Amino acid sequence: MRKILVALMTMLGFAQSAEAGSAPQMVDPSKILFSGPTIADDLPPLEPLTGPPTAGAFALHEDEWTQNEFLPKAILPEIRRMLSELKAFEAANRAGPGWRNIYIRKLERAPLMAGKTALEHLQAVIGTRVGPAPLVTSVEGVARVSNGFTLEIGGNVHLYGYADESGIPVIAADLGPNPDDHRLVEAFAKLNASDGLVFVDWRQQLLLVSAAADGNIEVWRP
Repeated sequence: MRKILVALMTMLGFAQSAEAGSAPQMVDPSKILFSGPTIADDLPPLEPLTGPPTAGAFALHEDEWTQNEFLPKAILPEIRRMLSELKAFEAANRAGPGWRNIYIRKLERAPLMAGKTALEHLQAVIGTRVGPAPLVTSVEGVARVSNGFTLEIGGNVHLYGYADESGIPVIAADLGPNPDDHRLVEAFAKLNASDGLVFVDWRQQLLLVSAAADGNIEVWRP
């Protein structure tokens, strides 16, 4: 999951034309940096594509999985602990434009919305019908999230996740280019009021805890 930085590519001469004929060079693996400070330990259940992707499906890289996600308020102490650890870890491992090591987030997944009608409940809360399952890309190729769903909430913002026999264990957010952050905040306020969910941006080490009736948002950072 390590991604080679532009500086390393330049050092190796990849920016030059193929006709240059430069000889192969060896690289110290310790100098290859991670492009982000953290990833999730768990990936969703995946299934291979058996045909063209469904129209309207969006794709994300496996490293992007649940970088922005909703979690139950009941585990706030655990979330705050992990964010504090991540802040110290990131500072200790930062190396120019990358990181020497990566913080792996390990969470015990439990239903954010329980029962067979969880998806119907989610649609009612957000006010948008669920769309096709997201696609996850990796070095192995592209796969579809089993029993996955997306909700396009406007402003280049999607919610996504998957359901299983217990309900919905994952609800996360994908922000495309120039997203309308207000759409995400509105979705947070709805999910916080209906199901007591909080919102975590792991990379920015930002936690939205609650939304008041007057529109004020309680924010926590380590």
